[in-house]
Amino acid sequence: MKTSCTHHKECLKVIQRILDKEATSAEEAQFLANKDQCLPCQEGYNLEQSLKNAIKTKCSVSCPSDLFTRIEAKLFLVLILISILIPLFC
Repeated sequence: MKTSCTHHKECLKVIQRILDKEATSAEEAQFLANKDQCLPCQEGYNLEQSLKNAIKTKCSVSCPSDLFTRIEAKLFLVLILISILIPLFC
C-alpha cells in the first residue's frame, strides 16, 4: 500500500465530487478501485465522508418560514432599488 499520494489534491477533489454525487461513474469506479492501495486516499475519503455525515446529522435545523419571508421581501426591495439606481448613475 502506498503511504504517499503524488496527486492528493486531485484525489480530494474527486472524493468531494463522489460524496456530492457529482462524479461520473467512471471517475468513481477508478477512484474506488485505486483507493484501497493508497493510504492517504483512504484516509481522505473516510474523513470527508465522516465530515459530511456529521454535518448532515448536526445541521438539520431549517430557517423559520416567517424569517425567510422577511429576508426575501427585503432582498426584493434591494433589487428594486438597484434596478432604479443603476440607470441613474450609468
